[in-house]
Amino acid sequence: MKIKELLDRYVNKENHERQLGRYWASDIHAIKKGYLKPSNFFKKKKIGERGVRMILVGEAMESQLQKIFEFNKVKSEYQNKYEIKIKDDIVLVVKPDFEFDNLVIETKFPFSPVIDEIPERYLYQLEAEYRATNKDVYLGVLEIPFRLRLIKYKPMGFRWEETKNILIKFDEDLRQITSKNK
Repeated sequence: MKIKELLDRYVNKENHERQLGRYWASDIHAIKKGYLKPSNFFKKKKIGERGVRMILVGEAMESQLQKIFEFNKVKSEYQNKYEIKIKDDIVLVVKPDFEFDNLVIETKFPFSPVIDEIPERYLYQLEAEYRATNKDVYLGVLEIPFRLRLIKYKPMGFRWEETKNILIKFDEDLRQITSKNK
């Protein structure tokens, strides 16, 4: 068996099954941009070779960072799960990577370099993490050689309102499609 096949199988394994009314903070930007649509919400998207390799490097670096925190007895929680009720039948699942007493770090190992400001693709997830924890939120950009660069996120009330509206509209459209397919 080839290593490439093992890596592909590992990253593209079945994870969490998508559920109507239950959305992930990391999905918000993709929904907004139209990459994730009601018509493809339940379809598993296969990640290509470059994406597989980037995900694995990011996961490895994140895991190493967790070991470093543990070794140094830095009190932190790893991927605490929060559920924010948007409406009676809509829940937003938020899982910050690292949570400390007074701040949160969401780590990313991006394809393209992040200079000094947070790319749009991460803003909605970071907003959700702020709303879930009510703590300062930082984008933790993982870089090679091993480096964690922190960029502070500034919460925005309008972005939170937009997030809720995006999820409500998406959920309405998804429910409409799923009721037609029954």
